[in-house]
Amino acid sequence: MVDPILWQNEARDVALIDIPRSIAAAQGTVQHPCHKLLLSNEPLRVPFPSNEPKSAAAKAKLCSGDAEQNLHREYASICVGALAEVKAKWSGDWCLPRPFVTGKLATKRKLDDERPKAQMTAMSAVQPSELYQTLLPESDDDGNSRILTVADQGITPSATLVANLNERLIFLPVSGDHVAGADRYCVPPGSSFCLGDCHNARSFRAALRQQSNQQDMSKTFDFILLDPPWPNRSVKRTHQTASSTYNIATNHREIEDLLLGMDLDMLMADECLVGVWITNKQAVRELVLNEGGLFDSWGVHLVEEWIWLKMTGQGEPVTPLDALWRKPYEVLLLGRRRRIDRTHGSNDPAEVDIMRRVLMGVPDLHSRKPCLKELIEPLLPSSDDYRALEVFARYLVTGWWSWGDECIKFNSGYCWEEPRAPRQPTN
Repeated sequence: MVDPILWQNEARDVALIDIPRSIAAAQGTVQHPCHKLLLSNEPLRVPFPSNEPKSAAAKAKLCSGDAEQNLHREYASICVGALAEVKAKWSGDWCLPRPFVTGKLATKRKLDDERPKAQMTAMSAVQPSELYQTLLPESDDDGNSRILTVADQGITPSATLVANLNERLIFLPVSGDHVAGADRYCVPPGSSFCLGDCHNARSFRAALRQQSNQQDMSKTFDFILLDPPWPNRSVKRTHQTASSTYNIATNHREIEDLLLGMDLDMLMADECLVGVWITNKQAVRELVLNEGGLFDSWGVHLVEEWIWLKMTGQGEPVTPLDALWRKPYEVLLLGRRRRIDRTHGSNDPAEVDIMRRVLMGVPDLHSRKPCLKELIEPLLPSSDDYRALEVFARYLVTGWWSWGDECIKFNSGYCWEEPRAPRQPTN
């Protein structure tokens, strides 16, 4: 299978990644790779049209405080250097060929064509109320169950836990015809998912406890990744239905209460690595990093920042790096759980050198984040023996836990297609 990391420097602080292929690669293993292709969108050919304010008064309204402006100047400078390095050493395409869906496709194809169904499925969320007790485990030739399903004592009907105990990808058919646009869901080898509301942390912990007891495994994780539904005015304006994405928080207090109410610190192993995707709003950054913020409450200190720089298919940022209104990047904050043993010195974040890396990629459907599995494993104690959890997940990852009421959204069979055979040369 093609490596989704198209280029990476020796220092591993600059990389070019193909986003849909990174997700596809995470559905299999080296021994049993996934050969299907994830439906995406057409690569952006040119940067977005500028919507920057024209007047001085309008620009003044968007100007942030000195600290925020200085931070984004640093980010822009880092991105300029990283971009120059990639262009000097990489001469290939900025993304791999991808099958894509478009708005015009559904109107031009016949109603019985599968592509419109794929587009509809990719545009709508999978609700646990629709799929609870409708996922049917497949069995092997001897009639033995190939998955572990936990959905009874201590777990409410709003959460379903499924674990693939096999070394191969398996499929879960959906019973009945009442679930629109769903035929079956692929579950990567060694992965587990809890399909349920992230507000219901008690139900998730009960599922984790039951699986840990049944399989004699740890109840803590070495890596926890979150992509929280931060308050976002533009997203609220464009939502078509309440089920089109995770419910966006209405304010910062609401999302803070949600994240702290999960008691994620109870799930963190010693020196657990914690990643949180944030928006470019200073208030969001402060909610994570300030004294009394999320990292402080979890006993985590900042160690790295990853800048995901969004590129066109021609190798240009999707908006200017110094844009006021719309930045061409998002940031992942990576923190490390502090050691309980205080003899190792201070854990003050100010005394820790922050590593900054740049990850470039052509944006994917729904602004899907790149799968970080291959990039994060070198930072973990053991790349082949660790436990990882993704919260607010939208797709499953081999060997990882996933939690959320959309965590199998892009594992629907309608979101994938078989690779097309190359055309034969004509005589």
